[in-house]
Amino acid sequence: MYNNYIKFNIPYEAKSSKKNILKVLKNKKFADGEFQKKCQLFIQNKINSKCVELTHSCSSALEIAMLLINLKKNDEVIMPSYTFTSTANAVLLCGGKPVFVDVRSDDINLDPKLVEKKINKKTKAIIVVHYAGNSCDMSYFLKLKKKHNIYLIEDAAHSFLGKYKDKYLGTIGDFGAFSFHETKNFVGGQCGALSINNIKFRKQAKIILDKGTDRSLLNNKKKYYSWKGIGSEYRATELSSALLFGQLSKYNYIQKSRERIWNIYFKKFKKNGDKNFYILKKNTKFKASAHHVFILIFKSLNLRNKFILYMKRQGIECFFHYYPLHMSNFGKKIKKIKLPVTEKIYKGLVRLPLYPSLKLSEINRIIKFSKKFVNSI
Repeated sequence: MYNNYIKFNIPYEAKSSKKNILKVLKNKKFADGEFQKKCQLFIQNKINSKCVELTHSCSSALEIAMLLINLKKNDEVIMPSYTFTSTANAVLLCGGKPVFVDVRSDDINLDPKLVEKKINKKTKAIIVVHYAGNSCDMSYFLKLKKKHNIYLIEDAAHSFLGKYKDKYLGTIGDFGAFSFHETKNFVGGQCGALSINNIKFRKQAKIILDKGTDRSLLNNKKKYYSWKGIGSEYRATELSSALLFGQLSKYNYIQKSRERIWNIYFKKFKKNGDKNFYILKKNTKFKASAHHVFILIFKSLNLRNKFILYMKRQGIECFFHYYPLHMSNFGKKIKKIKLPVTEKIYKGLVRLPLYPSLKLSEINRIIKFSKKFVNSI
């Protein structure tokens, strides 16, 4: 029907990224190079972090955090079920046990009151996920951290440059893990980053990142590095870093573009919410969203699926999101539970296209057919 098929996501193409990549190819320095250091320094300064390490994924950043807190067999880590598998896998790979807790319906973030009920002597940490770029209630979680003497980790895969009050997400807990996967606001292929906010872990983090050696800690007095403990190849490649640094150099344009599109959607849809669907709003109480996705939540799985199919027929690509981890066959092996809010939301949730190169005519087309479907229900 339409020659101009609107994709769900198109990563921003920074002109300087190509130049950076060509420079890497010319210099033949593919690891621990100029752009890896530039990315780390940029992120660290921008978000006011004490220490940032660039990793090859957000998954690996979460794994490093679990190694740093010395997670052991039977240690429990509380987290939402409505998240990507990496959040739970990081815990399982260290022998720990994920404990899934329900989310709030207004922001799809962990319900802190339900979290507190799950804390026991086996609880080692809480992983909060700032879903869709909206902050969790970090004041409440910081109180829980202090009261129960446990670690607090931020899965900020959706939330680079989002804020909670006057602090950037990912810098509030002991650690913050970021994603620069091609589906995120800023793209480095598949790389990520770890903000190490508890400075006592900085030295050990470098050892883990350097495959268990003290290579990056060497000084002029010591010529040879040695094996110090567990580690792996977690660092981002120089090619990924070169791609990412081009994107970071355009951070203001990328974020402002996403915010502008998000606000256009919100303005057009806010009066249309009814018994059949509602909009996931920005949590303005906690300050600045990262504007990662724009979400409609229908009242049923049937309506959601009909909407996605209808939009596809109009040449518009829309997607649902996660299948809750506790509902998967593997999740049921950990523990069979019911999380009513999570289970209700996943059935109705759908994401609209949102990226800087989305044209106003395309945005209006998305809105036009979305409203047409809603009005026909």
